[in-house]
Amino acid sequence: MADETTTYELVFSSTDSGSADDGGPGDVVLVHPSGATGPGGSPVYRDESGIIQVEINDNCEARLLSTSAYQRHRRVEGCRRVAAG
Repeated sequence: MADETTTYELVFSSTDSGSADDGGPGDVVLVHPSGATGPGGSPVYRDESGIIQVEINDNCEARLLSTSAYQRHRRVEGCRRVAAG
């Protein structure tokens, strides 16, 4: 189970519709606990800019949350806990 110090690494597809294996590596973003709870009842994590917000459950399933009206989400291809320290 995650705690308030858990960091996750998210891998996004390298295109809007493709997977991370479509000719190039996907983008990797680190997200940290925000202290909030998402609509599904799991903790919400944010990147350093606050633009990417994601609810991550105990099975490491990531659900992106919108931070603006015009945001278009890319598909999360992978989610994993990052080892501390």
